[in-house]
Amino acid sequence: MTGNFGQRIIRKDAFDKATGKAKYVADIKAEDMLYGVLVRSIQHAAKILKIDTAAAREVNGVEAVLTSADISGEITHGALIQDQPALAHQVVRHIGEPVALVIAKTKMAAQKGKERVKIAYEPTEAVFDPVEALKPEAPKVQPSGNLITEYHICDGDLEAGFSQADIVLEDEFSVQRISPGYLEPEGALAEYSQDGTLTVWVSSQEPFEDRDTIARVLGIDTGKVRVKSAVIGGAFGGKEDPELQTLAALGAWKTKSTVQMVNSRFESFVGHPKRHPARFFYKIGVDSKTGKITALHAMAYMDTGAYASYGPAVAGILTETLAGVYHIPNVKVDTYVVLTNSPLSGAMRGFGAPQSHFAIESLIDIVANKIGMDPIELREINILKPGDKLFTKVPLDVTASALPICIEKAREAREQMKQLIAAPGKVTGTGVALAMQTMGLGAKVQDTSTHRLEWLPNGNVRLYLGAPDLGQGLAVAAEQMAAEALQIPYDRIETICVDTGLTPNGGVTCASRMTYMSGNAIIRAADALQAELLGEAARLLNVDVNQLTYHKGEILKGGGAHIPASEITSRLAEEGRTIQKEGSFSFPYPKEKTPDHLPIGMPHVMFVFAANIARVEVDLALGSVKVTHLVTVNDVGKVINRLGVEGQIEGGAATGLGYALFEDVALKKNGQWVDGFTEYLIATTKDMPELESIVLEIPEASGPYGAKGVGEIVLVPTAPAIANAVFDATGVRVKQLPISAEVLLEGMKKRQTQ
Repeated sequence: MTGNFGQRIIRKDAFDKATGKAKYVADIKAEDMLYGVLVRSIQHAAKILKIDTAAAREVNGVEAVLTSADISGEITHGALIQDQPALAHQVVRHIGEPVALVIAKTKMAAQKGKERVKIAYEPTEAVFDPVEALKPEAPKVQPSGNLITEYHICDGDLEAGFSQADIVLEDEFSVQRISPGYLEPEGALAEYSQDGTLTVWVSSQEPFEDRDTIARVLGIDTGKVRVKSAVIGGAFGGKEDPELQTLAALGAWKTKSTVQMVNSRFESFVGHPKRHPARFFYKIGVDSKTGKITALHAMAYMDTGAYASYGPAVAGILTETLAGVYHIPNVKVDTYVVLTNSPLSGAMRGFGAPQSHFAIESLIDIVANKIGMDPIELREINILKPGDKLFTKVPLDVTASALPICIEKAREAREQMKQLIAAPGKVTGTGVALAMQTMGLGAKVQDTSTHRLEWLPNGNVRLYLGAPDLGQGLAVAAEQMAAEALQIPYDRIETICVDTGLTPNGGVTCASRMTYMSGNAIIRAADALQAELLGEAARLLNVDVNQLTYHKGEILKGGGAHIPASEITSRLAEEGRTIQKEGSFSFPYPKEKTPDHLPIGMPHVMFVFAANIARVEVDLALGSVKVTHLVTVNDVGKVINRLGVEGQIEGGAATGLGYALFEDVALKKNGQWVDGFTEYLIATTKDMPELESIVLEIPEASGPYGAKGVGEIVLVPTAPAIANAVFDATGVRVKQLPISAEVLLEGMKKRQTQ
């Protein structure tokens, strides 16, 4: 190692972001730019009888009002299933669905035009609960019905497993719908050129997919669409669905101009994907004498909203993690992905694992309490070990050795927390939760990442990063890995961000895999770049290439000569040439680790592991919960940028805290959804506990320098650890999120009357 790793390196874009110089989509301006505003559905479910745009078109400054009738390509698109209209066609299926697009010379004119679009609806019956939506009498959200996907996986003999248990428990859990809550709302800017091409600036996790979707909706060749990544103000999975980029492109194509669209916070809440709410029904069998879990049956009902989005893929990971980190010989899981007239649910940080872990980690504590065993000891008895097989029949490798360490650290942290005295009028409790997070898009899904390196005349190296940095620090990690692979200082790497007309396709930034994927691809590109440099040096120096070696940015020649790479690259520049090499890496699914009996996207074969230990103080009179201390234990494989890892952990803890205690995109009594930060509460600095981060480095053999994913696992165990701590403090088991004061007070009241 050359010293490029493990340090707290400040990212190169930090100054521009801190000073406001960074250009987000909303900051990009163009001459004679038009503004697009959406008319969104005010109905949960309705037939569209008529859309009258005449009055809107008469507004001074309005250039066009578009509906689904103006779409010349495919009316519907979708992440996995082509079921979502770019603009509502004949019906609306949720509040906030785009119905018409008003394009005007000013934002004010666009808003006035929007107010004058008249839509006649015939409301129809709506359904909001995934279990109710599967009943025969439920209204159909889509003509084909409300069940999108179902997964059924069995391992062992469930009946025999339950017969071996002397205690069998059944329980139900539920988790709510939450918003990604990023600082920057969704946005896009599309520019039409006279040569008949479009350039679209996006705030997106998958610009290449955006390009393809735009081309399909417009009915044009992908070669006519160029997508560029602007600076992105957070995504957390929520910027994988291509709403505004597609509609801005449609507006630019129809008006032959430049169109900018940026969602308001209200629109972001009602119109863009959330984390899936879900209901869980568990049955678990335990041998109370040994603490061994003998059988588990889990049923999950996932509400994906009115359209599929990434629901089937989220359900895959949710399904694979329903049994948690435990070796259970007899397992059956049943997962249902269900359409409702709720807001769209799709990708969000954790991608199913936060939901399943709240359920299973709460259940493990319930079992421990039932049999009178320490919750940590029960986990220790049942955790997965290297060589064990999951119920998907995937064997675990050496990285599972992180779990015993997680337990050891959890036990130490809990004992320290128990020494702390509660504040006056409060009761205190501690809780532990373990977690595993998958990496990769899943078996049988195309998952390749390509990036390019170019040696510049001055000796610096340009990285053409093919995947977007969402704000999480992908670029700095990629630059560090490029520097390490080429044995040169980090400050000699400069990055070109995603541009489908310039950079290779690095794939979507998601699934805890982009450091892993891009790092491996960059190492391959660096190896090829070094070989090409030596070949060109041999030609220019008129020597055999075997007489040359590469070392730390220099070419070593027999006799002790050290030739800087810049001497070769500058001479190539005089010839009008540069050295460029691409590297590609595909996520590995070794045959011996990848059973083929599961549907597309399953199984996953690579995992990261973590533990959270929480201490809470509860006000018994108010029912309020304060998390005072949180210890996180995360196996990251190898720390690339310590500052970045710490930032991920702290941000993940905040998200997990909000999931546990505050956040809920709920349906209010007036029939409207929570649609702004006035009612939707997120964790602030005042809510954050004293946080200790324990970072484990158990290298992943196939990873770049041993690195694995860290972006999602950091929040997965937080909510169940807090819920378990609340039970320890109050004796009340809250089985639904968020843990509200009302629910907690009601639980304490019931305990007093029992």
